[in-house]
Amino acid sequence: MCVPRANDKEYSVNDDAQRQALDQLRARVRHNGNAPQGPIRDTLARLGDRWSPLLLLILRHGMLRFTELQREVNAMADSELSQRILTVKLRAFERDGMVSRTVIPTIPPQVEYRLTPLGEALVARLEALLGWLEEQAPAIAAARAAYDGQ
Repeated sequence: MCVPRANDKEYSVNDDAQRQALDQLRARVRHNGNAPQGPIRDTLARLGDRWSPLLLLILRHGMLRFTELQREVNAMADSELSQRILTVKLRAFERDGMVSRTVIPTIPPQVEYRLTPLGEALVARLEALLGWLEEQAPAIAAARAAYDGQ
């Protein structure tokens, strides 16, 4: 059934339950997650980038200094994470309250990074997603092969 809505294109839904669920999702996104500079949209975008999930998963295992963190990421990645990009990512996580930064007054100064309780809670969910992806990897590979063979 096609239901025209004010300020929306026509769309098709299967039943009233689906329509209700989609309306609730729309309201939730508009209220909580659609602000261009809002924390939900920014955080989801950050988690979808190349480096951020890996940084958080590495920091889950404890405090690391900047160069140690960069070395660990580069050992696991298929390309090199630059100091500039690492700095940008860490500052964004610090701003969001996911990572804490401690400067040790030595010459030269040393900087340590660790997850905050908020970051730890996020990483627990990332670990669950990673576990699901590992379990589903054969099914995903099969679906890709079937799709590519069309």
